[in-house]
Amino acid sequence: MQYGAFLPHIGPLARGDVMTNIRMTAQAAEALGFDSVWAADHVVIPRQINSRYPYTATGAFPMDPAEPLLEPLSVLSFVAACTTKVRLGTAVLVLPHRNAVVTAKTVATIDVLSRGRVILGVGVGWMEEEFNALNASFAQRGPVSDEAVAVMKELWTSEHPHFEGKFHRFPEVACEPRPVQKPHPPIWIGGHTGPALRRIVEYGDGWAAVVTSPQEFAERLDKLKTKAAKAGRDLSTITLCVSPRGKRPEAMIEDIPRYQELGATYLYLAFFNFARSYSEMANMMEQFARDVKLI
Repeated sequence: MQYGAFLPHIGPLARGDVMTNIRMTAQAAEALGFDSVWAADHVVIPRQINSRYPYTATGAFPMDPAEPLLEPLSVLSFVAACTTKVRLGTAVLVLPHRNAVVTAKTVATIDVLSRGRVILGVGVGWMEEEFNALNASFAQRGPVSDEAVAVMKELWTSEHPHFEGKFHRFPEVACEPRPVQKPHPPIWIGGHTGPALRRIVEYGDGWAAVVTSPQEFAERLDKLKTKAAKAGRDLSTITLCVSPRGKRPEAMIEDIPRYQELGATYLYLAFFNFARSYSEMANMMEQFARDVKLI
């Protein structure tokens, strides 16, 4: 099992000297043997949210809109400069929030600056009010995201990139430099709905699963296996990554063997959700690293 840690670019630890908190978290993760660090994505948090959040029982979004949330690709670019080994992931980047060509350029740039350490976790989004603020189509977010992935792959892999789609069109262009990783940085798909599982099977290199228990992961994994079998996709070619919610890190450790039995090879945690200070979070990360024998 490989382990990752979310960066404290969200919430109370993103106040004050956030640059130091992020840098020290990333460097601590690297020193402790974590494989990756992660950043989440929202551009704005509306004061009034009627959309249902898919990862709580009540559907309520748990973040206070007054709390800061730094833009993830900017954060990872900064982290690339102050680390050397740890991988840099988005969990997840909401594709229809951004122009796909600009996203391709930004991700390729970070991959170059980090010498090939990017993991691009992507999703279609769930908060209609945020889409409205960005003048983006909530209704078309699925097809827009599918096409965005095709656009990025075209720009990253083709000698003479060009594209003619429903939402994106451009004649032959150059978009250099291309990513260090070949053919491109791994693309992990977030979500658990039918369309999300289809995307994983069709073009995902991994599944970024947010779950509350091994049982929930097993139930959703069964659905993914069914879709993969129907499509002729070998499940072993899909990295299974779990982001457990609802338990403190020390309490979640007992679930790790079951996640491994089910085939998960990656697990990342938001330690900052359970800490009131950087030092408390750092101690929690170190204890977790010892408990899972990273150090």
